[in-house]
Amino acid sequence: MIEVLPKWLVFGCGVLITLTGMMTLGAVLNRIFIGMAIRRLIASIGKESLPPFSSGLVASLPEPIQRYFHYALKTGQPNIRYAVISQQARFRHGPGRPWFDVTATEYLSGMEPGFVWDARLTHRWYWWRTAILSYVQGRGRGYIKLFGSVTLQDVDGPETNVSMLFRILSEMVWLPTGLLPTKTLRWEAIDSTQAKATIVDGNTTVTAIIHVNDVGQIDRIVTTDKYRDMKSGFEQTKFTLLCSEYQERDGVMIPTEVDFVWNLADGDFTYGEFNVLDIRYYVD
Repeated sequence: MIEVLPKWLVFGCGVLITLTGMMTLGAVLNRIFIGMAIRRLIASIGKESLPPFSSGLVASLPEPIQRYFHYALKTGQPNIRYAVISQQARFRHGPGRPWFDVTATEYLSGMEPGFVWDARLTHRWYWWRTAILSYVQGRGRGYIKLFGSVTLQDVDGPETNVSMLFRILSEMVWLPTGLLPTKTLRWEAIDSTQAKATIVDGNTTVTAIIHVNDVGQIDRIVTTDKYRDMKSGFEQTKFTLLCSEYQERDGVMIPTEVDFVWNLADGDFTYGEFNVLDIRYYVD
């Protein structure tokens, strides 16, 4: 005799199967869109041939920036078109809040300003989110999805453009040839330990103070051109990127650890700690 299942159980199973299918489809579509963004970024990177690094390329730059380039690059280093960076990190939303783990892959252009950061944020084994931050062809965007499917946050606009363009400027410590002077980047002298960098892309301009130690390492990058995402909206806030643990990767000296720090009125708040696991350079 065939046993008939209760209607509520049949209905519940149907709903569960439908939701699972919709989330799976959403996650698949999300991965397709991420792949498209990465391909669009790489296609936008200029293919012009640029000279390899030499002392002459930086002779007119502020002294601390010359010191940095001679530390980070060897004579003859080819221009790097873009890098693919594997990262492990941890973040927290506020002082006293718990840390959560992050694994990410970043595609970072060393020519036209651009990047795509593809990350997974793990809070518990049963609860995770994906985060995509990008700046491609002059537009910054960031969105977070629950289980890679359900959109929790999607931001763009002028504040996002500024924050993402600063991220490109600061993360050139992982792709040093991208800090050589170009039509979008210029340097101004301050003193023997610091210089001002300005990057302009379309209608978006970002400035930062770059600190260089006696060894030639960039150990600190400070800006007010970054926005903190608050419940009431975006709030322009002073920010410092701390760089440490320099190592040679494919002949280039880069910091393998960086900290993200908000410089708040009531004290500094470290909200992100990054480690570079692997980096691949794609040259001319």
